[in-house]
Amino acid sequence: MSITARHLTITTTAVAAFLLTACNPHQPAPLEHGTVKKKRHDAATSTPIYENRYRETNCRTVTNALTLTGISRPSTTGGSGGRTSTGGSSGGVSKVKPGSPNTLDKNNSSGSSGASGDRSRRVCDRQYLGRVQTGVHRTPEAWKVLIVKGDRSRWKPVTETKWRKIKIGDRV
Repeated sequence: MSITARHLTITTTAVAAFLLTACNPHQPAPLEHGTVKKKRHDAATSTPIYENRYRETNCRTVTNALTLTGISRPSTTGGSGGRTSTGGSSGGVSKVKPGSPNTLDKNNSSGSSGASGDRSRRVCDRQYLGRVQTGVHRTPEAWKVLIVKGDRSRWKPVTETKWRKIKIGDRV
């Protein structure tokens, strides 16, 4: 059996098994009633959302194939050897990370080198400026009870007043 036929057979079998289980009319309904075994209250939370900010520095146009792939460019990700805007060593003051090429120009000069398809790209380094809070993710309060019936169980969300009235062992 070829690899393609094997993949097709496995995929077809998986899809058929999924459809048989998903379309089965004898699926039990979600558990709504039973005996309360546990109660849980999740407090409301607020989590800040941050975004890193960068600035492009040391922009240059490169035409060498090795430079385009990033092999010949020196690494500037460390804190002690990073470049500054004047080209000197920063001594760990600013961290500059090499950026990916962001523009591609086809050099169509019809003269000097005769090499067709010379490519040049504009390459810039990225300087880390810091993190900025851009928003807040809020999760509301939740009151839940664990109900059990036979071998089935489920956490069921309830209102706060109902959660306060329910005792463990009650039938819901």
